[in-house]
Order: sequence, then C-alpha cells, then structure tokens
Amino acid sequence: MDRRLQESVTSGDVVALRKLVEQDESIIRQRVPGSLNTVLHVAARFGHLDLAQEMVETWPDMVSLENAYLETPLHEACREGHLEIVRLLLETDRSVAYKVNRREESVLFAACERGKTDVVKELLNFPRLLMLELDMDNTSLHVAASSGNTEIVKEILKARPDFAWKRNVYGCTPLHVACGKGQLEVTRELVKLDSDLCVIPDGEGRIPLHCAAIKGRINIIDEILSASLDSAEATTFNGETILHVAVKNNQYDVVRYLTESLNTTKLLNMQDNDGNTILHLATAAKLTAMVTYILKIGIDVNCLNRKGYTALDVVETDASNSGALAYCTSTIRSRC
Repeated sequence: MDRRLQESVTSGDVVALRKLVEQDESIIRQRVPGSLNTVLHVAARFGHLDLAQEMVETWPDMVSLENAYLETPLHEACREGHLEIVRLLLETDRSVAYKVNRREESVLFAACERGKTDVVKELLNFPRLLMLELDMDNTSLHVAASSGNTEIVKEILKARPDFAWKRNVYGCTPLHVACGKGQLEVTRELVKLDSDLCVIPDGEGRIPLHCAAIKGRINIIDEILSASLDSAEATTFNGETILHVAVKNNQYDVVRYLTESLNTTKLLNMQDNDGNTILHLATAAKLTAMVTYILKIGIDVNCLNRKGYTALDVVETDASNSGALAYCTSTIRSRC
C-alpha cells in the first residue's frame, strides 16, 4: 500500500485521502501486503468514523470486501468496539453481519472475545447471528465465559438460553470453560440458569467440577457443590473421582478442602479404571506432601491396582525415588 495512503488512513485524515484519490482514483483499491486489508479495514480498526463515512458514501462496495482471513471491515470494528462504525457498516450492507472468517468466527464472536459489550448488544438485534453458531464447535458464549464477561454472558443467555448446553470441539459446555478459567460470576450465572449443567460430561467424561479441581479453583468448587452436591461423586470415563483428578494435577489445597468440607469416606478408596486409588497416584508422582496428607486422613494402603500393586509396591518398584519418599514408605509399611 502506498505510504501516503496508509498514513492518511491510519491518522484518519479525510482531506489527505481526498487529495490522493483526486490524483489517482485507483489508489483507494490498494491493500496492505500480507493481511490484504483494505483502507476501510484500517479505518474500522482505528475507529476513524469520519473517514469510514467518506469511504462508505463513495465506495459502498468496500463494506463487503474481505481480507486474507476472509474478514470484512465489520470484523475489525467489532473486535475493537467501535460501535458507531459497526452501525454504519451494517446500515450500508446488512449481509456482512453473517460473514465468518477462516476460523469460522462471526463478528459476534470477535466482539465477545474482546469483551465489547455495547457491540454485542447491537449485534444481538440480528437473531440469525446466533443461528450461525448452531453447527460450530466454539460459540460466542464459550468465548465470553472464558474471558469472564458476565454482562455478555447474560445478554447471550437472554437471547438463546439453549446455548448453555452447547458443546465445543472438546465436548465442553460454557460452564466447563468458566470453571476451568476460574470465572466465578459467569459460573454463578450458568448454574442459576440450570443446576443440571453441573453434571454434563465433556469428551473425557469430566464434569465442570473436575475442570475446577484440575486448575485448583476452590471458589468455583464451592459454588458448584452448593448447587449440586451429588456432582462430587461423578467419575470421568476413566473412572476418576474429583480426588483422583486433583491428585493427578498436584492440587494439594483442593484435596485438603474437599476432605475437610465433605464426607469423602466413599471417595477415598475408590479406584479408577486402572485400579488406582489416590494413594497410588500420589506415590507414582512422588508427591511427598500429598502422600503424607492422604495417609493421615485414613486410606486403605493395601488396595491393589490392576497390575496387582499396592501403593507401597509403586514406590519400591521405581528406582528413581532414591529416598525422596523414604518417610512416606516407612509410614505406609506401618499401616500395612
């Protein structure tokens, strides 16, 4: 793109742009190398409303031109939250509201990803926009839940409450995403909509509670258990309890919180599909503090996994332990 043209568009200089076009009308059709952005893409990104109006009035077809990522200028305006430019582009050509980029992301998705609440409210006046996402793996609600924008989550749920059950490519609902990211307010909104969301499994059989435990989100765990205490007994497709996933991810505080807050008698000695208890997992991972704590809360140290190993066997067959779990080993022996 001509340097003078780029400077005038980037700075929003309408007069300079007019002079360049008077000298050479074709200059307006130049694009930025690589991205293939038009001058309207650039104006939309920087929020130059007067410049955008000038372009739209003179070259209205520019509104629908796509760059290398198949994005129109509307994607840029939505992503940056320039509401007036969003309105201008939509008034000129409403069809651009329904274009998706190479990643199958709509303009609504772009606004949600950046947390542009006012733009989202404007776009939701186009009901068909959410219909675009019915067959997509990742929705605007997923991305809003991930970023923790509660107001956007509320707006989308108001328009399409059924999206709370929509799963992404990993089988995760927006609640899975919110729990994993530690978004407490979003979690509350979704749970308030329907507590049954708490027991929906993802592609690996993990419910939102498991996602929170994996990441050590104790405040989220507390919120989920307050709404669905039964979810504490749910297991993954590999037979893992919430304690299993917490131990596997070395979330000591989660294990302690759960055992101190709940009656975990039933969970303590549960075995996954490989026959491992949480003690097997903790010893295999050389989690000395975890092993010490688990032994204190009372667990069956003689439980055999599918290989016929006790937790002590797991320690003693691993030459790499080199004394790191010596104290725990002696403690386990004393319980055998």
